[in-house]
Amino acid sequence: MSTYTYVQNDDQFADCLERMRARGVQTVAMDLEGEFNLHVYGERFCLLQLFDGEEEVVVDPFTTSIQAIGELLESSAIEKITYDSASDRLLLAKAHGIAVRSIVDLKPAVEILGLERQDLKSVLAEMLGMPDAGSKKKFQQYNWTRRPIDPEALAYAARDVRYLFELRDALFAKLEAAGAMEEYLEENRRRQEREPDIHREPGVLRSNRFRRLRRDEKQQFRRLFEVRDRFARELDLPPNSVVANNDLFALAVGQITPAGLRGHRRLPDRVLRAIRSEMEAYGSGSDTTSSSS
Repeated sequence: MSTYTYVQNDDQFADCLERMRARGVQTVAMDLEGEFNLHVYGERFCLLQLFDGEEEVVVDPFTTSIQAIGELLESSAIEKITYDSASDRLLLAKAHGIAVRSIVDLKPAVEILGLERQDLKSVLAEMLGMPDAGSKKKFQQYNWTRRPIDPEALAYAARDVRYLFELRDALFAKLEAAGAMEEYLEENRRRQEREPDIHREPGVLRSNRFRRLRRDEKQQFRRLFEVRDRFARELDLPPNSVVANNDLFALAVGQITPAGLRGHRRLPDRVLRAIRSEMEAYGSGSDTTSSSS
């Protein structure tokens, strides 16, 4: 197999697509890398990995036309083999309005077959005898927004799609043997028809910890959350590194005051003072005594 092709502009991407057309490609394996409020503010589409059975391609969406990428991903003429596509579909829809079509998601197959461990690395090990395939432990917290990208990180990213064709064939064979292929096809279709919820609230506002707050505490938490979010956006920092979630909860129930907020090492003192001042305007939250009773 050839080494991966790194696509960094529209001309290179057009050449890649032309090679696919010349080979009569109708199916590609697909994955992507994103940023999810880990290193910078917000969620960002950072890298697209493709494999057509012959050529591995890694596309940089920061320097390659999103419109051109979207045309490929939204094409119904090209099947996209993926593994657990829900988060990728959501990211693409939220960030760029891209609706990926013709998905062959292998995760439902694994669920129907009842494999004990269902992360991709474990599935590849069980189904294909590849214990190291799909392993990205070294790069699980890699900053994919940074340029240039570490060549070793690019190689790991390309590897994510390398075995998806073989995995599809192995899983489909087991589904056929179990008489469960129709069930899989229906489930795969059903998941694709479910539109990504691009307006879904941030995870902390859907957490059990938030749900357990009293009504007034929830209102206080939301006000504090909005202050933090605005500062995080302006600083281009992950919100949890501007003010920790634990501190927001403690503020909302009156366990600490804004003066007790701890500053992150990346947060200038003047900004921390401004955040404390704005949060102080909302008061100290619920009465400490009543919240602990």
